[in-house]
Amino acid sequence: MFAQMQTWHGGGMFVGMHWLWWFFWIFILCVIGWGFVRSSGDRSAAHKDDGQQEAAEDTLRRRFAAGEIGDEEYARRMKLLRDT
Repeated sequence: MFAQMQTWHGGGMFVGMHWLWWFFWIFILCVIGWGFVRSSGDRSAAHKDDGQQEAAEDTLRRRFAAGEIGDEEYARRMKLLRDT
C-alpha cells in the first residue's frame, strides 16, 4: 500500500499541485468576467455624455434666468450646445 502511495504522489514531489490548477482556472474565469464587464460598461459612456449636455443646458438656462447673459447670447450658446 505504501508503494502505491509513493507512485501516486510521485514520492511527495507533486503534493498540492492540483491547487495550482484551481487557482489558474479561477484566475482565467475572473479575467473573462472582467473583460465581459468592461466591454458591456462602455455602452454607458453615451448616457454620461447626455447627462453632461443636460447639465450644460441647465447652467445656461440658470444664467439666462439670472440675467447674466442676453437673449442673443442664450440662443447662440444653446444652438452651439445642441449642434455638438
